[in-house]
This record gives sequence, C-alpha cells and structure tokens, in this order.
Amino acid sequence: MALYTLTIAVIFLYIFITGFHDEGNLIATIICSRSIEAKKALIIASVAQFLGPLIVTTAVSTTIAKDIIKYSYLLKSGENISLLILSGILGAALWNFITWYYAIPSSSSHALIGGILGPFAIEYGFHSINFYGIMTKVIIPLFFSPIIGFVAGYILTLIFWKLLKNAQPSVNSFLKKLQYGTMFLLNIGQSANDAQKGMGLIVILMMIKGNTHSFGVPFFVKYIAAFMISFGLLFGGFRMIKSVGGRIYRVRPFHSFNAQLSSLLVVTAATLVGAPISGTQLVNSSILGVGARERPSAVRWQFAKAIFAAWITTIPASFIFSSIIYMVAKLL
Repeated sequence: MALYTLTIAVIFLYIFITGFHDEGNLIATIICSRSIEAKKALIIASVAQFLGPLIVTTAVSTTIAKDIIKYSYLLKSGENISLLILSGILGAALWNFITWYYAIPSSSSHALIGGILGPFAIEYGFHSINFYGIMTKVIIPLFFSPIIGFVAGYILTLIFWKLLKNAQPSVNSFLKKLQYGTMFLLNIGQSANDAQKGMGLIVILMMIKGNTHSFGVPFFVKYIAAFMISFGLLFGGFRMIKSVGGRIYRVRPFHSFNAQLSSLLVVTAATLVGAPISGTQLVNSSILGVGARERPSAVRWQFAKAIFAAWITTIPASFIFSSIIYMVAKLL
C-alpha cells in the first residue's frame, strides 16, 4: 500500500515537472515578441493550465491507460504494477531534468512513453507492449503533429501576410490583443493533453488495485493534476522561454500570433480525439514554419537540428533510464 501511494504521489510530481519543463514553451513567443508582459502572460497561462484538465474531455488519459501496455499484462502485474510504473516515471523524470537543466526543449510526452515501456519490456518482454495501439494512437500523433504544426505555421503566415501586407503598423496592437485569446485557449488544450498522460497512469493503478472499475478519471485526480501542472508552469516556465522564443527565430507579434494560432488548431484536434502530443514539439515546429515562410535564412536551423536530435533520442533514453531503475529496484 505504501508503494502504491508513493507511486501516485510521484505521478502527480511528474505532472508538476511537465508544467515547468514543457508548458513555458506555450507562452515563449508571446513574451519574446513583447505581445504580452511576462508576468501577466504567466499568470493568465497558469489559470488556463488549471482549467484545462477540469473541463476538457479525458480521451487522452484513456489512450494512455489502454493503448501502451496490453491490458492482460497490466492485470498480470498485480502487486508489481506500482514498481513498474514508478520506475517508468522516474526514468522519464531523470531525462526531463537533464534536458531542463541544459534548456533543451525535449518532450515530456516522449519521455513518459519511453519510461513506461522500459520496465514492462524488462519484466515481460516486448510482446507485452501494445505495438498497434502505440503506433496508431501515440507514435504517429507524436511524430506527425510537429510536421502538421510546421505546415500550419507556414500556411497561416502566408495567409495573414497577404491579408495584412498593406496594413498600418497599428495592426500589431490588434494582434497583441488577439493573443490573449489564443494563449488562453492553447494553454487550456495543452494542459489537458499533458496532465491526462499522468492521469491515465493513475487510472491504471486504481483499476489494478480494485479502486475503480472503469477508465473514467475521478474528479479528485483531475483537480490535483490541474493544480500540479499549473504550479509547475509558475515555478519553472521561464527557463525554456529564451530557447523557444528567441533562439530559433526572432519573433515579433505577427510571428507570435501565427505560431500560437497554428499550435492551437493542432492541440485542439489532438486533445479531442485522444491523441497525446508534445506541446514542446508543436510550438517549436510552428515557429520554424513561420520563419521558413517569411525568411528561411534567418531561421537558426542549427538549433533546430539540436532540438530534433533531442526529440529522436528522448524515447530511447527514457526507456534505458527506466529499465535500469527497475532492474536496480528489483535487486534491492
């Protein structure tokens, strides 16, 4: 019972870590373009982050609970389920801390998926993994959402450039005001998507322990998850802002608006259909799309390559970390 309680506590802590590791990406362009003052943006975004898990569909948590590990192996794990999930979370958290410390915009979503797969592969072999579910519900959305974000950023920049090419400089004030709405909605959608990943793992634990008999998420779990991801953004969000908002492309209100809107469209669609995606990937790719359309030579592609390398290595790295942690834990 103690390990079960500890595991749930660590999952909530991971949701907090996701808040300060990933969610600052969502307001990076707004702050760096000076569309909204930093403290004001952070407060508004944190409120939206709190509301997201409470009011948005829990389709993503169901995907995490049903489509990563085969359900028969979840049932088979019995009392060992807490140690398996705890090791997975710790492996993902270790990778997150490494990338957060070096301000590398990697994906907590990728880290979580890789972290959960490791211990189950060690304990039951790779046949315990729901490869079809992971491929269709997790891997494809995670890897294709940045491509869609890039294309959306490119197309929206093209459209609004044509619409606003003869506009007066005062149009920037209008774009800044619009970003209050895009920022609020984007943070609602992405916080719901990110927090639900941890909520799905808690549902697994509760089902195996007999504390619930469905994939529905209890309200108290939603409430605590909402609190944790919101405060995670408040405490650590600024560290990633410089990397995302300034090192890829020099953003102004026009670029920030297009990046925000393209990210919002993809996040909304993914969250409604239950596809877990990475806000970090999405925002970065949207900025790349915006910059590529306006002035490709000004895009810092070298930094983009480093981000891409982090995306590719995150799942294997967290898989290895969680596997090692699980093996050591079993020995102890």
